Amino acid sequence: MTAAARQAVAIVPVRIGSQRLLGKAMLAESGKPLFLHTWQRAIDATRFDGGVFVATDSDEVADATVTAGGKVLRTSETPRTGSERCAEAAAQLPANVGCVVDIQGDWPEVEPRDLDALVDCLRAGTAPTATLAVPLRDDARFSDPNVVKVVRRLDGSALYFSRATIPFPRDPSPLPRLRHVGVYAFTRETLAKIPSLPSSGLAEAESLEQLRFLENGIAMKVLDAHCGADGAEPWGIETRADYDAFLGRLRARARGGSCVLRQGGDT
Repeated sequence: MTAAARQAVAIVPVRIGSQRLLGKAMLAESGKPLFLHTWQRAIDATRFDGGVFVATDSDEVADATVTAGGKVLRTSETPRTGSERCAEAAAQLPANVGCVVDIQGDWPEVEPRDLDALVDCLRAGTAPTATLAVPLRDDARFSDPNVVKVVRRLDGSALYFSRATIPFPRDPSPLPRLRHVGVYAFTRETLAKIPSLPSSGLAEAESLEQLRFLENGIAMKVLDAHCGADGAEPWGIETRADYDAFLGRLRARARGGSCVLRQGGDT
């Protein structure tokens, strides 16, 4: 069965042990846990004919998912990264699943249409993995090591990801500056290989799991992500300031206002 004919699923990997923002996944000042906002974005996409799942080793997360009407894939405590947790979870899925989109649970504002675009990219057979990026216009953010930058090859695939300023603007340049969005799409076969890939010095040095893919020769398409209808860009939640900024955008949406606001904290 070809990749195009096989089903696509979304998996939201969730762990409780956040180092920078304790209990991040279960923060619920918005009315529901943070990770369920991410899960809802996947539910709102149209390409996941195989379902949307939360992958976790936490009873608390599993119970919250089931209460919300979601499906859980239980994992061990062994996975070191979100993609490894997704790989362990995906092994439980039927053979007709051919595409897995890994949506990190702390990215609650990713656009459903961008999730659909990732599935379409993999089904077209252009790459075994794909991810998202948005323009980075803020100079302070460009030099912030907590903001992950990406540069693309001419064919649209990832050349490198870094916390450093890439491309470095030695001279004024029209080259685009791109910020990575923490979502990955994998063919099932590629995802199954992730846990056994050789370790990557680059990934360890930068603390970026996607460099392990690149260093091991796995090509990754980088698609353009979109802002929401209210103008808000997708941001990851890493700190309390990030979460407070997210709550502010939710309040603005509830009032029917614009959310063209810069992220409040480091991501």
